[in-house]
Amino acid sequence: MKIFLTLFGLLTALFIWWRFWFFMRNPKRQTPAGEGFLAPADGYVVYVKRVEAGTIPIAIKKRTHIELSEISSFSPLDKVSGYLIGTFMTAFSVHHNRVPLSGEVVFKQATRPRTNQTTARLLTNILLNRKPLEQKCSHILENERVTFSIRTTKGVYSLTQIADKWISHIINRVSIGDQLSRGELFGMIRFGSQVDVFIPDAFGFTPTVSPGDYVYAGETILAANSA
Repeated sequence: MKIFLTLFGLLTALFIWWRFWFFMRNPKRQTPAGEGFLAPADGYVVYVKRVEAGTIPIAIKKRTHIELSEISSFSPLDKVSGYLIGTFMTAFSVHHNRVPLSGEVVFKQATRPRTNQTTARLLTNILLNRKPLEQKCSHILENERVTFSIRTTKGVYSLTQIADKWISHIINRVSIGDQLSRGELFGMIRFGSQVDVFIPDAFGFTPTVSPGDYVYAGETILAANSA
């Protein structure tokens, strides 16, 4: 009994340390100079998808082409071509989110379904290296999300925070009209979750990451000028 109580106490202390310190940590980041498109979240890159006129080839619905608006509420960019990059945050990732490029917030929309799907399938695909990583991950289409768009000197891009089943709400501190700086904190999602970015072709950027890469918010370059 004494061993059991000791073990229980250690596990409880470990959980409290993880939940209230490790999980909530917000380490300083060194934002690289230049105009490269920064990662908005820590985690694993799960897809780098080519978007042609608002449709994405994705493995959730038997590898069919899905409307961009079905992934996120990209209404200002619904028929624009570019790249969609998804980053999955595990329970051990830093969960604070950062701005990829400076600009003005011109659009924001929250979508809250009745229930969220678990992201456990995606984590399993990453651990077992099942490609494509997003296969049969219905949370990408169905879960709570907050989408917002930022106008820059190069054009407008969008970000979407996607919640896990265990998320009570997504923290997003931006409002339409806000001026945001590259590398600035804009929100947080607790526990496992995902952040997608859509980068239109007008930016002239080419992705510099691949599925399975681990990236860091405000430090890793997701895409850069191809010139």
